[in-house]
Formats: sequence, structure tokens, C-alpha cells
Amino acid sequence: MAIPKPPAYMLEYTAKTIESILSAAAINGQEVEVDVYNRSDMNERTTGTGRRLKDEDDQFLVCVSVSNGVNEDYWSYNIVRESASRARKTKR
Repeated sequence: MAIPKPPAYMLEYTAKTIESILSAAAINGQEVEVDVYNRSDMNERTTGTGRRLKDEDDQFLVCVSVSNGVNEDYWSYNIVRESASRARKTKR
């Protein structure tokens, strides 16, 4: 089994990202806007889109437009949702 590549862009749990991930739209598999940062340069912040893929792995696809196309990273939706929920509680 191949080792998956690490994601190029990480989710930044801002208020916008938290609300997007926990929204009914995201739960239902619609595209939502999320804040991300470049894993190799944390000062490079941008906006991407995320969408829940309701398959057997229940993944959250994060897409970021970059100069040479689109970067796609897959995350466990359960982990993303739990992280957003915890982040919302700590921001209150």
C-alpha cells in the first residue's frame, strides 16, 4: 500500500471555515468556502473550496487554485468536522 502524500494546503480553522464545515450545505455534500494556508509557508494564506464526498470513506475534498492549476487534498470528513466543532468551542 502506498503512503499518501501530505497535503499541500492545511485548513485554517477561522470562524468562516468552522461555520462552513459545520453547515448543512457541507453536511449535504455541497461546496463551501474554507480558509487554508500553505503547509510549506504558513504566511501564504488563501481561500479554497471544500466538499464532502459521501462515499465509503466519507472524505472532505479541499481544492485550492494555484498558478499551475488546482491542488486537491482529501481529508476525513469526520476528523474535519470534529476539529471544527472543537475549534468553535475554544473560540467562544
